[in-house]
Amino acid sequence: MQRRYILTSAISSALATGVFFAQVSGASASKTRNRAVPATGAQKLSFGLITPRNADLTLKNWNPFIDRMAQATGVTIERRTYATQGELVKDYLDGQIDLAWLGNAPALEIVESGKARVFASMVVQGKTAYRSLLITHKDNPIRTLADVIRTAPQLVFGDGDPKSTSGHIVPRYFAFVKKGINEPDKLFKEVRRGSHESNLMAAVNREVDIATNNTSEFDNFRTAKPEQAGMLRVVWESPDIPESPLIWRETLAPQLKNRIAAFTYKFGAVDEEEKRYFVEHQQTDGFSQIKQSPADYHC
Repeated sequence: MQRRYILTSAISSALATGVFFAQVSGASASKTRNRAVPATGAQKLSFGLITPRNADLTLKNWNPFIDRMAQATGVTIERRTYATQGELVKDYLDGQIDLAWLGNAPALEIVESGKARVFASMVVQGKTAYRSLLITHKDNPIRTLADVIRTAPQLVFGDGDPKSTSGHIVPRYFAFVKKGINEPDKLFKEVRRGSHESNLMAAVNREVDIATNNTSEFDNFRTAKPEQAGMLRVVWESPDIPESPLIWRETLAPQLKNRIAAFTYKFGAVDEEEKRYFVEHQQTDGFSQIKQSPADYHC
């Protein structure tokens, strides 16, 4: 099945030249499948999870899925949570993680290193994509991106993790670089960096004038804290961004990959308890449904 992905990379010149797309052909996928892979019969795996809000909530939402994966594969799976994409990328490249759920840009960085492949992607409430946002307090006179750019020297900007696709890379390119502003940080009075959750609260409390976010996190915020969400206004939306991928280490044994894939692709499709799990978590920490991704992911 052929899919297209935004391939914005934190380690390339993509922001200066544009956003790249890749489409996997049958030939390239076949070549990847036939590549020699070391047979590492793992008895224990480490699963890394980026935490858009907090580690406890992320683990609560993902533990049932990972517990069942461990049962299906016969392998113990350790869970690790990460507050920043950069920390997760470092541990993956250092060989500390075997599987991970993370953003598109850091996933690309790891895949381009040759140490991982994307094997599945998220489907949230039937959607395979989400969007970056710029948000502000509803009482702020800022109403458009043009207002943001025009008044930027007087504004405090709440930016995201530098490796975050929706919190930094996509808004940086589409909202600013594409309009000829190659160094957005120098445009604002002050730039503060935070998570999606902290940026939402900073905007609510008027600690920042404008902040990055995304549609998935903002929808979650509306559900969890409707009164505070009502104090915010969206002033800009990006084009669609593919939902976050799942990656696995290239050196995992082929038999183990097959067991992981077989479990992942059918999870929630038949078992009634798993179906209820999807319904209960469709508004929470990024977890909804998983679908098969192409065999490779590269520029």
